[in-house]
Amino acid sequence: MQEARAAYAHAYRVKHLGEQAAAWYQASLLTEYIAAVSDHATSLPPGQERAETEAWLAFADAHLQNLTESVSAPKLPTPPKPSGDDLKPFLGRWSPYGPRSY
Repeated sequence: MQEARAAYAHAYRVKHLGEQAAAWYQASLLTEYIAAVSDHATSLPPGQERAETEAWLAFADAHLQNLTESVSAPKLPTPPKPSGDDLKPFLGRWSPYGPRSY
Protein backbone atom coordinates (compact mmCIF):
# COMPACT_ATOMS: atom_id res chain seq x y z
CA MET A 1 0.00 0.00 0.00
CA GLN A 2 2.90 2.33 0.77
CA GLU A 3 4.30 1.79 -2.74
CA ALA A 4 0.90 2.58 -4.24
CA ARG A 5 0.71 5.82 -2.25
CA ALA A 6 4.21 6.80 -3.41
CA ALA A 7 3.32 6.00 -7.03
CA TYR A 8 0.11 8.02 -6.69
CA ALA A 9 2.06 11.01 -5.29
CA HIS A 10 4.56 10.77 -8.13
CA ALA A 11 1.82 10.62 -10.78
CA TYR A 12 0.04 13.57 -9.16
CA ARG A 13 3.22 15.65 -9.26
CA VAL A 14 3.98 14.69 -12.86
CA LYS A 15 0.49 15.79 -13.87
CA HIS A 16 0.95 19.07 -11.98
CA LEU A 17 4.32 19.60 -13.68
CA GLY A 18 2.69 19.19 -17.08
CA GLU A 19 0.02 21.72 -16.15
CA GLN A 20 2.67 24.20 -14.99
CA ALA A 21 4.66 23.74 -18.21
CA ALA A 22 1.52 24.27 -20.30
CA ALA A 23 0.68 27.44 -18.35
CA TRP A 24 4.25 28.71 -18.81
CA TYR A 25 4.08 28.02 -22.53
CA GLN A 26 0.72 29.77 -22.82
CA ALA A 27 2.07 32.77 -20.88
CA SER A 28 5.07 32.97 -23.23
CA LEU A 29 2.83 32.78 -26.27
CA LEU A 30 0.45 35.42 -24.91
CA THR A 31 3.34 37.75 -24.10
CA GLU A 32 4.44 37.67 -27.74
CA TYR A 33 0.88 38.07 -28.98
CA ILE A 34 0.17 41.04 -26.71
CA ALA A 35 3.39 42.75 -27.79
CA ALA A 36 2.50 42.30 -31.47
CA VAL A 37 -1.06 43.56 -31.02
CA SER A 38 0.20 46.47 -28.95
CA ASP A 39 2.62 47.46 -31.72
CA HIS A 40 -0.24 47.27 -34.21
CA ALA A 41 -2.53 49.34 -31.98
CA THR A 42 -0.07 52.24 -31.90
CA SER A 43 -0.32 52.49 -35.70
CA LEU A 44 -4.11 52.77 -35.65
CA PRO A 45 -5.69 56.21 -35.87
CA PRO A 46 -7.79 57.34 -32.90
CA GLY A 47 -11.29 55.96 -33.14
CA GLN A 48 -13.47 52.95 -32.49
CA GLU A 49 -11.09 50.32 -33.89
CA ARG A 50 -8.20 51.57 -31.76
CA ALA A 51 -10.40 51.77 -28.66
CA GLU A 52 -11.65 48.20 -29.21
CA THR A 53 -8.10 46.97 -29.74
CA GLU A 54 -6.93 48.71 -26.56
CA ALA A 55 -9.84 47.19 -24.62
CA TRP A 56 -8.87 43.76 -25.95
CA LEU A 57 -5.27 44.39 -24.94
CA ALA A 58 -6.34 45.37 -21.41
CA PHE A 59 -8.30 42.13 -21.08
CA ALA A 60 -5.45 40.04 -22.52
CA ASP A 61 -2.89 41.71 -20.26
CA ALA A 62 -5.02 41.13 -17.14
CA HIS A 63 -5.42 37.47 -18.10
CA LEU A 64 -1.67 37.20 -18.69
CA GLN A 65 -0.92 38.71 -15.27
CA ASN A 66 -3.21 36.17 -13.62
CA LEU A 67 -1.60 33.33 -15.55
CA THR A 68 1.90 34.59 -14.79
CA GLU A 69 1.21 34.69 -11.04
CA SER A 70 0.32 31.00 -11.06
CA VAL A 71 3.50 30.12 -12.97
CA SER A 72 6.00 32.46 -11.32
CA ALA A 73 6.53 30.54 -8.07
CA PRO A 74 6.35 26.82 -8.83
CA LYS A 75 6.45 24.59 -5.78
CA LEU A 76 6.44 20.86 -5.24
CA PRO A 77 2.73 20.16 -4.76
CA THR A 78 1.46 18.12 -1.85
CA PRO A 79 -0.91 15.51 -3.23
CA PRO A 80 -4.29 15.22 -1.56
CA LYS A 81 -4.96 12.12 0.50
CA PRO A 82 -5.81 9.44 -2.05
CA SER A 83 -9.09 7.60 -2.00
CA GLY A 84 -9.27 3.90 -2.66
CA ASP A 85 -10.25 4.61 -6.24
CA ASP A 86 -7.22 6.91 -6.63
CA LEU A 87 -4.93 4.05 -5.58
CA LYS A 88 -6.47 1.36 -7.82
CA PRO A 89 -4.21 2.02 -10.82
CA PHE A 90 -1.14 1.55 -8.64
CA LEU A 91 -2.12 -1.63 -6.80
CA GLY A 92 -2.06 -4.14 -9.60
CA ARG A 93 -4.30 -7.07 -8.64
CA TRP A 94 -4.77 -5.88 -5.04
CA SER A 95 -7.89 -4.15 -3.75
CA PRO A 96 -7.51 -0.75 -2.10
CA TYR A 97 -10.34 -1.71 0.26
CA GLY A 98 -8.71 -4.72 1.89
CA PRO A 99 -8.48 -8.45 1.21
CA ARG A 100 -12.22 -9.15 1.52
CA SER A 101 -13.44 -6.28 -0.65
CA TYR A 102 -13.19 -7.97 -4.06
